Amino acid sequence: MTVPAYPTLAGYRKAGRLHTDWKTWFPFTVPKGWAFSGRVALYHGVRGLNLPSDSTVLVPAYHEGVEVDALLAAGCRVRHYRVDHGLQIDLEDVERKLDSSVAALYVIHYFGLPQPLPALRAFCDARGIRLIEDCALALFGRSNGTWLGSVGDLAIFSLYKTLPLPHGGYLVSQGPRGKLPAPPAMSTFVQTLDLVHHTLHAHGFNGVERAATRASGFVKRMLGWQRQATVSSGGSRWDERLVGYGVSRWTRRLVGFTNPDRVVARRRANYKRLVSWLRHYTAIPFPELAPGVCPLLLPILVPHRAQAQAQLQAAGVASGQFWPDSHATCPPDLAAEVAPWRQRCLELPIHQELSEADIDRVAKAVIEVLTRH
Repeated sequence: MTVPAYPTLAGYRKAGRLHTDWKTWFPFTVPKGWAFSGRVALYHGVRGLNLPSDSTVLVPAYHEGVEVDALLAAGCRVRHYRVDHGLQIDLEDVERKLDSSVAALYVIHYFGLPQPLPALRAFCDARGIRLIEDCALALFGRSNGTWLGSVGDLAIFSLYKTLPLPHGGYLVSQGPRGKLPAPPAMSTFVQTLDLVHHTLHAHGFNGVERAATRASGFVKRMLGWQRQATVSSGGSRWDERLVGYGVSRWTRRLVGFTNPDRVVARRRANYKRLVSWLRHYTAIPFPELAPGVCPLLLPILVPHRAQAQAQLQAAGVASGQFWPDSHATCPPDLAAEVAPWRQRCLELPIHQELSEADIDRVAKAVIEVLTRH
């Protein structure tokens, strides 16, 4: 069995029944927010703000890259600002980057950890610019009792990063929101198959997974289907075809099995347990969680990220390697300053499907890798 980096379909069996209270949790309290993915939500959200032509959006130097592509595709220009070694926004640098073309400030809640929203809201209001919150990694998170995504003029979420879904994003915006059509059925089917394979592999059904892979491959060949011809969520590449789609009924149905209270409680407990194991073995940039935070993963800093990840995978523990490259528009000096995050940050699983025993297994595997000579 493998400890998966992200939750699998098996987690839904622990939910046991359909839940209705998820509809009372932000962002689902805001109507008409469904999108195919977070980047699609961003594209439509920015266009809905009706910013002046050729507006500039200030974006952080530490980013995935595809969100920058989405802003460019929406007709914006971008200018990068500095984040400090703790990934907090350097407002003095933001101030230096302001000119008459700047219409919005884009902030990312890294790993689900909040940026200082009251200060950012005041900063933007005082200068007459919009605030955009990237909550792709921060579903169900709060800061001082305030929902992440509720302070900005625009906020986007990538639901499938926190929940086991084939796709799914959400848009919260003061601008107009229209309902997007469902994606092609084949896209939903194939990405659901991906989730099934992920689930079978994580839970030790490798023979069944291989048989399912062969069967699905046979069906694809019979139909003459090619994966690259169908839209899919995830990845670092911008695909302009995505902007035409919302979510499937199947995705909305799966969200109905979500118990947000349990998701937050398990992630917080797992994060704290893993920190307690590892705090004496590696650098943990964020050892404490403020009340209300719903972390996506536990970031640690290791000397050789790719090697550590490969060794963990061999030990049956999956992990993440976020954002290895800066976007081409990022100035070299700013890119160099955040390069250690891109080279050393390894993200460990702490999601809601994992038990205490799973977290202990992750910890022991990490310690073994870090102390190996």
